[in-house]
Amino acid sequence: MEQQMLTVRDLVTAQSLGTKVIAGAGGLDRQVLWAHSCELSDPDRWLGPHELLMTVGLCVPRSAEEQRTFIGKLDEAGLAGVAFGDHPSLPPLTQELYEEAEKRSFPVLLTNDATPFAAIGRTVAAATATTQTMQVLKLSKLYQLSTYARTDPVRMMNDLQALLRAGLRVLDEQTGLPIVEGTPLESMLSLARERTYALPGDNDSRLMILEYPGEEVSSFLLIHVLQVVDVALSQLLRTLRRRAERSAQMLASVLEGRSPEGLETLLGPGGTSLGYQFVAVAAEDGNKVARAASIKSLPILAGSGGNSFFVLMPEQSRNEVRQLLRRLDIRAGASSTYLDLRDAKAAADEAAKVFSSGGTNDQWTDFVGVPVSLLTRSKKEACAIVQQVLGGLAAADPKSTALRETLFAFLAHDRSWNETAAALGIHRQTLSYRLTRIKEVTGRDIASSADFSAFWLAFQAWPSYSSRSD
Repeated sequence: MEQQMLTVRDLVTAQSLGTKVIAGAGGLDRQVLWAHSCELSDPDRWLGPHELLMTVGLCVPRSAEEQRTFIGKLDEAGLAGVAFGDHPSLPPLTQELYEEAEKRSFPVLLTNDATPFAAIGRTVAAATATTQTMQVLKLSKLYQLSTYARTDPVRMMNDLQALLRAGLRVLDEQTGLPIVEGTPLESMLSLARERTYALPGDNDSRLMILEYPGEEVSSFLLIHVLQVVDVALSQLLRTLRRRAERSAQMLASVLEGRSPEGLETLLGPGGTSLGYQFVAVAAEDGNKVARAASIKSLPILAGSGGNSFFVLMPEQSRNEVRQLLRRLDIRAGASSTYLDLRDAKAAADEAAKVFSSGGTNDQWTDFVGVPVSLLTRSKKEACAIVQQVLGGLAAADPKSTALRETLFAFLAHDRSWNETAAALGIHRQTLSYRLTRIKEVTGRDIASSADFSAFWLAFQAWPSYSSRSD
């Protein structure tokens, strides 16, 4: 903190205040920014970090376990402590209350009946006047930073972190993903505490604050931080909604056989030139997937279709999509790889069948079998398939030719080791070596269902590829 603040110890050592500590003496060095009287049943909602609760006991529950919970909530809200007035309305304090206060080093004070709470309040206000001035100056700076709320929310979050000396991130309630966050603070201690708050204008998002012990963001500033972050979030959420709506509209067009304008703006550079797949998930998971994809800015299309929800993903986005669905714990079925968007309807049907036939324990099921697309409509498509799948194995040199012929024989003989070795006139160990080399050259494993499908496509496309003109 910039200024030395009043502590609980200062209050209990001031003879004129008639206040003594009765539990939680380990927390006497907690700083006190403000002292406030509250008799509502949930004072932890109305007071915040570094504030002292003063009560004559009307807000204190009577049962032992409720008193234990009462102290826990006050501590978790960051309060400096609680001062009970020695008044007939104060219920008997239980051993559980004392034990919880001691365990948490949460100061529990008792103020005699001759000391008005106003005296404690005036003492705290006078002692913290300089600190309050610093808070006002910090508030002024906070609103200067709010100018970036709509144009550069990430910069605003980073600047707020530097101002408040706290980590900030906004989490989406539906997916658990961060919508916007500041750069992680490398010096943040592992003991730093997390607090979360609902944002004023969006019930589906929460602000998480990671704070240094003893340097919590004051409730005075917190109200304004929530407002500023909410402004930034409202703009981001509108952008996310527009992206999700546009994605769904484009997917509907693709499934109808049309190629919508601006497709590359969502699918990114290259688009579907290296191939694409459809992924089907349950219809009830659709909104969650669409929101998560928008938050992560994935280069995909996502939208409803029939009884399923579909994702059209370029081949290069496969790993990102699979990791996201795993994080969301959503089951999915993936089609084989396609090259022409005119096959989108067939790819979607294929993905839906894979999803419906997949087991409930299989989070991700790949297509296995002969794809239904017409991938050999042109030599151009055949060339693209071969080059994408085989890579170096498509070369004409003797070593590449031997490996390619081994792969094709293995596929033609339905992955039978004995029949393949016999057809090639080689030993099983030689076959094993060549299959290992094929994996190294192509980066694909014949044992993988997805890679097997890709190899089969290349096998079928090879005649068109090998007969192409120079």
